[in-house]
Amino acid sequence: MSVNPAFQNTKNTGFFSEIRLSWANGANYTLIMKGEHMSIAMKLIFTLVCCGIIPAVTIAGSPTASFSVNPHSGHAPLNVSFTDTSTGSPTSWAWYFGDEDYLHTQWIEQNGSAPWYGRFGHASVVLPDGSIIIMGGGGGYKNDVWRSSDQGSTWNAQNTSAGWTGREFHTSVALPDGSIVLMGGYNGAYFKDVWRSVDQGVTWTRQTASAPWPARAKHASVALPDGSIILMGGFNGAYLDDVWRSDDQGVTWTCITAHAGWSARYGMTSVVLPDNRIAIMGGMYDSSGAKYSRDLWISADRGLTWDLQSYSPGGVPIPRRYHSGVALPDGSILITGGSSSGTAYLNELVHLREQGTSWSVRTYSLPGGEGRYHHSTVALPDGCIVLMGGQTPSGIKNDAWRFSTANGARHPEHIYEGAGTYSVTLQVYDGTGSNSTTGGAYITVSPELSAPGPIGITPGKGQNTGKINITNLSGANFDVLNTPSVRLNRTGYPDILAGDVTTPSSSQITCTLDLTGQPSGLWNVVVENPDRKTGILENAFNITKGPPTASFSGSPTSGKTPCSISFTDTSTGSPTSWRWTFGDGKTSDQRNPAHTYTVAGTYTVALTVQNEGGTDSLIRNGYITVTAARPPVITSFSPVTIIHGKTINVAIIGNYFQKGATAKLVQGAVTIPVKIKTLTPPSKIAGSVTIPASARGKYSLVVTNPDGGTCTRANAITIT
Repeated sequence: MSVNPAFQNTKNTGFFSEIRLSWANGANYTLIMKGEHMSIAMKLIFTLVCCGIIPAVTIAGSPTASFSVNPHSGHAPLNVSFTDTSTGSPTSWAWYFGDEDYLHTQWIEQNGSAPWYGRFGHASVVLPDGSIIIMGGGGGYKNDVWRSSDQGSTWNAQNTSAGWTGREFHTSVALPDGSIVLMGGYNGAYFKDVWRSVDQGVTWTRQTASAPWPARAKHASVALPDGSIILMGGFNGAYLDDVWRSDDQGVTWTCITAHAGWSARYGMTSVVLPDNRIAIMGGMYDSSGAKYSRDLWISADRGLTWDLQSYSPGGVPIPRRYHSGVALPDGSILITGGSSSGTAYLNELVHLREQGTSWSVRTYSLPGGEGRYHHSTVALPDGCIVLMGGQTPSGIKNDAWRFSTANGARHPEHIYEGAGTYSVTLQVYDGTGSNSTTGGAYITVSPELSAPGPIGITPGKGQNTGKINITNLSGANFDVLNTPSVRLNRTGYPDILAGDVTTPSSSQITCTLDLTGQPSGLWNVVVENPDRKTGILENAFNITKGPPTASFSGSPTSGKTPCSISFTDTSTGSPTSWRWTFGDGKTSDQRNPAHTYTVAGTYTVALTVQNEGGTDSLIRNGYITVTAARPPVITSFSPVTIIHGKTINVAIIGNYFQKGATAKLVQGAVTIPVKIKTLTPPSKIAGSVTIPASARGKYSLVVTNPDGGTCTRANAITIT
């Protein structure tokens, strides 16, 4: 196969060199190499790999978030099932349902005494692999760098004395290429240098010793997804309100605006929202004296222009400075702590959520029951935030606390309690990178319904022989947004669930009930809306029995006289009465009778069964065959010649004659009975026979016992 790879769109981001490959078969691949530059030799190696001359390895990208939900709409409380359909094998999930309330979420102490010692005014970032980097800080103008790969539980020193001068109130950002950039700060003097690390803070390279922006501390900075850095405001003896941008990892800088729309300030926090807008909140500004700020400003053009936001009625945050903020994947903002007039240590976690043209405000508590400021907070890919260090009433801290902001299940369920329209966000992570997606106005919840109230059902009865269509289950408050469930309920029996349920209106339901084999009697009709509210129509549906189906067996079905047969009813449909006919003139009303046949013969047996639903019969022709136990034997008959028209006394000698036996002379269809006067079992019969005047010829003698046994002496008598 010919692949013919061609290099396209080669891009060097500094920390990574990127080459995009196009293949003849239409596939496209991106190869990323660590390092400042990709040499021609390295490109040659890639070519050899692509051509199959040397083995290739697969470079997996970060996952791509996607999801589905069911249902999209309904009445409150609405239970929604969320299904992760992300690609790329994510290992963790962070769901935001649009109605988050952190009232019952607890802060978890990750480490009460981290090895990086107590500090304040430090900087921290999260790298694409989810690890946390903390750098420098006050309490001695530190220049150490520490890393945690387990959400702040344990820490490793990356560098106890980095190349940059120890400082506090600096800022740092993590760029999309995984590098870290540190800017400005203070240690008795204000800094305007910029430093960069491409190895998780182990080593540092000075990007510029003297950036064009004025030296400063207590400023704010963010990194945008395109890799640019935005630096804003701060303090250097004066309040600053300028905005600067670097597109080359802090090497060069461009002044975006010398005076932003917001008042010059320091000690504020800034974040980048998922839609790439920049938000700045709070800080200390100078307006005829230092004042604390609570205002929130948004820039949609990388810091060039700014729009003042409004807060929703009923809640505004306390003015503050020295707080920390993070943006969550759902576009909301979490503000932690800070210092304010009259309250040096704010014990607040403030959740800001954009709702139309304003931002709602909800307030919760910080860990440990005490406020703090000059701390740092980062947001992890799994939806947790981690708070580190800072100043508290009990001293300078070196602790780390974790707070979960999202649901971490892969396929969660969530109940929406209030009416409204909700956006849903899913962020997925696989240990190397994360990706998020948001469904705007994804869930629509209508006001809560009262409990359903069924009042009638048509038809109101059905036989337990199959399915029945319910054409009108009438009532009120049936959910038309999501299908209610319908069932028949009766104490002591499993519920009968309806199928094919539809709600043409809030006052009508149609459905199908499968009544096959169900117990007869009155059943309750239960309607349950998706919010699990139910309505019951008691004893409203009558299940009746269908006509039974007759069936039976007999054992044995043949034998000698006297032959006793046991009959067993195997009918279905729960018959309540039985009528047997055995073919010998005898009957029975028992369910499983026994019957004795005393006469040899072939008998037809019939069973008729009945219940409230009707009757059914089964006839088995020639079902029973009975033979005589021992037939009679004729050895002689006298006289053997008889004159016609006369009455003659006769004697029959033989064996096995039974009391009640009969005798006759037979010629074809002509039968002349023998009148038996005496019978001496088992061997003698005496009687008379009257010969018709028309009789002539040879006649056979037939003796029949009561059990059906028969003996024939052919042509034994001559009539003259």
